[in-house]
Amino acid sequence: MGSKEKWWVDLPWGDRRWLLKLARLDDRDGTVSGEDWAEWVVHHLSALIGVPTAAIRPAMLAERRGIVSESVLHDQLEYLDHGNSVLSARFPDYDQSVQGENPGYTPAAVRDALDNVAAPDEIDWPADFRAFDVWAGYLVMDAWVSGRDRHHENWATVLRGEELRLAPSFDHGNALGFQERDERRQRMLGDEAHLMRWLERGTSRHFVGQPGLVELANEALELASPTARDYWRSRLDSLDIADVQSVVDVPPTTIMSPVTRTFVVKMLETNRRRLLNGY
Repeated sequence: MGSKEKWWVDLPWGDRRWLLKLARLDDRDGTVSGEDWAEWVVHHLSALIGVPTAAIRPAMLAERRGIVSESVLHDQLEYLDHGNSVLSARFPDYDQSVQGENPGYTPAAVRDALDNVAAPDEIDWPADFRAFDVWAGYLVMDAWVSGRDRHHENWATVLRGEELRLAPSFDHGNALGFQERDERRQRMLGDEAHLMRWLERGTSRHFVGQPGLVELANEALELASPTARDYWRSRLDSLDIADVQSVVDVPPTTIMSPVTRTFVVKMLETNRRRLLNGY
């Protein structure tokens, strides 16, 4: 699914398959868009706040940059059911085919659709955590990294026998301002108001009303359990900027420039403050 060039491939790391995705090229001058470093960075940032995600490794194919994303299925005994199918099973009139804003796509609808679904088994959650409590954390992460692509095929459940659980989060290339040029990043670093205007334009094109990402995350948290609200707030509040910086510093400067690194860290800290101020 989606518009990026991609293939399932077998690699010598364990038994799961990996999805190879090539970073798109800018039509203006052929430069690489940055989706590859964004997806790798988000994968490692997610671990800092406790969001389970598909494992990501950088990749090359015929001198083209990309990433490989490990399948979230453990083996052939498991089946992946994407969010549009999950919602349709709960709401028979839900339109699975809508690509943009969907009139039936709301956090409340997702909460109801995940009512009997367990949390992902990759993390030892609080005892009363359910799937929606974790899914609300996915929206918190989206708001933190300015990820705008949480459409109804960009999350899923995993069925194994009689067990149904939420899948780890996946597909995070559309985040961290990957598409911006360093000239604009530099301007925003020097102008707080410009940066805030840019962040506030970060909306979800898929949920009803196309809400802002912070607004959407707070709406989901209000629908989640009190334990979940405290859990995700605590994870954000206890973040160490040095840990964030250590993730952002890993990609080589030929892929992620010093200006890009500085901008991403500034953006993450600003979004964290916006999220915490919204509770």
